[in-house]
Amino acid sequence: MRVMENSAGLMAKMELFADCAPGILERLKASAFLQSRTRGSVLFEQGEPAEFLHVVISGSVALEGRGENGTSTILEIMGPGEIFRLPAVVLDQPNATGAWLMAESTILLIPAAEFRAALAQDAALARRALALLARQFKSVADQVLDLKLRDAPRRVARFLAQRLEPEQAGGFVELPEPRGALAARLGMRPESLSRALHALQEAGLVKLTGRRVEVRDRKGLMRLQAA
Repeated sequence: MRVMENSAGLMAKMELFADCAPGILERLKASAFLQSRTRGSVLFEQGEPAEFLHVVISGSVALEGRGENGTSTILEIMGPGEIFRLPAVVLDQPNATGAWLMAESTILLIPAAEFRAALAQDAALARRALALLARQFKSVADQVLDLKLRDAPRRVARFLAQRLEPEQAGGFVELPEPRGALAARLGMRPESLSRALHALQEAGLVKLTGRRVEVRDRKGLMRLQAA
């Protein structure tokens, strides 16, 4: 279905399109559409052509990588406002990962060909896309550092701290379900995730409340993950 009337200004509010020329933004909006799908639905498979740029409007999306022997792991979990599939779309290459919904979700899809044409015509949009790619690359580098240098509590501390706004001293973080997917994203077993969360609670940094974690000391989490 086409973008609904109450979502007409959605793209204009996104950082990626903040400086986009009005005419180009209108063309992108006209070509975009929304999909609402149930938990467990597959958005696309690894190795398929990247036909759309995806933006999470609501819900949660797992980016999953599969090895040649059939094993798989969660590489990233995307939430509302986050944009994914950008490298494959910009390079016009197959998807490096697959994606499936961890919850009932609504996704905005922008045709890849239209987006590439807009990049070629609008330098401001190209700069914004380059900045987003740089941030996503930094996120991947941070994950590598997590796996190589940080133990389970420090990985979990970093994950929780990053889910809050920089100026927040504390707040609530929704843990994505299933819990095993979050453990895979952090490169650990579910039981290791559980022990790490309880260790952070015993240290007074967080309080566990079912599917939510109350972060009581964000600065403390940041100090721990940097130790």
